[in-house]
Amino acid sequence: MLAWKPPYLALNMYPCSRLTGLCHLRHTRSPELLRRRTLSHMLLGLETSCDDTGVALISTKDGSIVHEQVASQTRLSVMLGGVLPTVAREFHRTAIDHLTSSTLANSGVGWKDIDGIAVTVKPGMPMSLKVGVTYAKQLAELYRIPLIPIHHMEAHALTAMLTYPSLTFPYLVLLLSGGHALLALARGLEDFTLLGTALDASPGEVLDKLARRLKLSRLGDFRLNSVSGGRAVELLAAEHKATSPLFEIPLPRSQSRDCDFSFSGIQLNFERLVSKLEDELVDVDSRSHSILPVDCLATVCASLQSALTRLVCRRVQRAFEFLRSNGSADFPWPTALVVSGGVAANSVIRAGLSEVAQHFGLPLLAPPARLCTDNGVMVAWNGLLLKRANRRVTWDISSVDFEPKAPFGIDCRALVRNAEIRIEAIKINS
Repeated sequence: MLAWKPPYLALNMYPCSRLTGLCHLRHTRSPELLRRRTLSHMLLGLETSCDDTGVALISTKDGSIVHEQVASQTRLSVMLGGVLPTVAREFHRTAIDHLTSSTLANSGVGWKDIDGIAVTVKPGMPMSLKVGVTYAKQLAELYRIPLIPIHHMEAHALTAMLTYPSLTFPYLVLLLSGGHALLALARGLEDFTLLGTALDASPGEVLDKLARRLKLSRLGDFRLNSVSGGRAVELLAAEHKATSPLFEIPLPRSQSRDCDFSFSGIQLNFERLVSKLEDELVDVDSRSHSILPVDCLATVCASLQSALTRLVCRRVQRAFEFLRSNGSADFPWPTALVVSGGVAANSVIRAGLSEVAQHFGLPLLAPPARLCTDNGVMVAWNGLLLKRANRRVTWDISSVDFEPKAPFGIDCRALVRNAEIRIEAIKINS
């Protein structure tokens, strides 16, 4: 389908023939939309901010998803002990053209049918971002298509408006992922008020490190060998017996009256717990390669999920209390609690957040799991919303560049902190 190839593709570390051995490929298309494709044009979304390569086509007429594909490096990252920037870059270089070409071919559309290219430009890993932005700019110049630069976290925050068409601004949105923890009031398409953020490590980063510390990938359970640390923790926690008590772990910054998160404090407390358990249950001479008993690991994982859930729910509860006590036009009462991001796909965390939302008489809205992790659909959808509003659409290709670090909305965390709101934590039954 795509005869032209970007110059850098000649430098690929991993040829396309080896893609399926290194990653998980997922694609979805709508047969009904393919039959109606001549009735509307398409918008292409490209995502390469971290280690997943996402490509999607959506209809500019009604926003329906025509085709989507994701190449995930999770299996490779687990093997390597984390995401390596140089490896992620070469993987994106291989995957992006392959996915784009097959997406257009499977949709039966040509470049003349593409009305715009939305591409993630910030924030993210610089080497990864550069691949997607460079590729998008080359396509835009070659086929004379306008570009729409996308903020990665804004795209996550707006995905729920695709899956819940009745959702309206303002709404409270919680983004939990491998690289971020953000709590904000979404007041408009480009209007976000930041109420809380991670002060140190991200929740996904902590889960990955603790999964490696627990040696979960060495258990011999094939389910744990090719998933993220957070997913491995969730799978093992499901095996915890309800009759067995959880480990009591103190929450960091429990006396702080703000909406900021400290996940590294949880990591430190659990590393101490694991070391203590190893002293008690593992022979000293074999400690470097031995693993805790499975029932003990399940209890540790369930305790970790519980601690994360309590921490997140208390911060969200304080955000609701702040909005209710403020009552100004700058901080209107939200219509819903929206959660997104890979960590937010955890069923226990979602259940806890649902209880908090219900306490305040609001629904919890979460996109399906495949749209919570990084994907091209959210980028294309954000691009379509911007295109409809005639914002950020540019023909000036040279003006588009990537930004590894970028703020998210207007930072109002100090206002929350200065309000010194004391809360009585909602009892979470999850």
